[in-house]
Amino acid sequence: MAPTIPFDRGARYGAAVVGMLFATYLAIATDFSAILQSATYAGTIRNDVPFVNVFQFVLILAAMTASLGILPTSGMRRVGGITLVWVALCLWATFGLERGVGNITEPVAFWAFVLNQGFVVLLAAVGGWVIARGRHPLSWLVVVVALIPAIVAPILVQANFTTGGYALVIQGLVIVLGLGAAWAAVWIDRIVGRRAQAETDPDIAPAPAV
Repeated sequence: MAPTIPFDRGARYGAAVVGMLFATYLAIATDFSAILQSATYAGTIRNDVPFVNVFQFVLILAAMTASLGILPTSGMRRVGGITLVWVALCLWATFGLERGVGNITEPVAFWAFVLNQGFVVLLAAVGGWVIARGRHPLSWLVVVVALIPAIVAPILVQANFTTGGYALVIQGLVIVLGLGAAWAAVWIDRIVGRRAQAETDPDIAPAPAV
């Protein structure tokens, strides 16, 4: 009889990492433009792409929720992370639909920035993960990496990048920035935590500044 592998703390953490990486990649690799165009196509042509996009959107929400839900951390932290994910993604979908049908137009630059797909994906994934992991509040500063795709995107457009090149650059940015931000949060949490311990216990050497 094969030994039973327990779904312990380490296994839960590993599964959460894999699930969040999958959800983050799917969120940035999926083109949700068909959802925004569904009102235009409704009743004119047979177009099932919006339904596929809706399924993918629900799958992303479910994957991120499940990943944060199985993290070996406190229930309140998991709830906080999941709440951020749902609020960020649902607001993005809502305002994106409104902008797609022309109900929201001005200011154009503002909505293009806050509804940038890379910005929203990083805000939800990195923000939800850092909150759920219970990192030091100072480590939440790593969420500022979400601004980078929204800044780079118009530069790529102005540089006349191809559609494929644009997609590859933004996808690469989101993955690299997401992983980098997660590890930066760990580093900040350890540095701040060790220095706080050193202030109360002189036998503990403070962490290096670099």
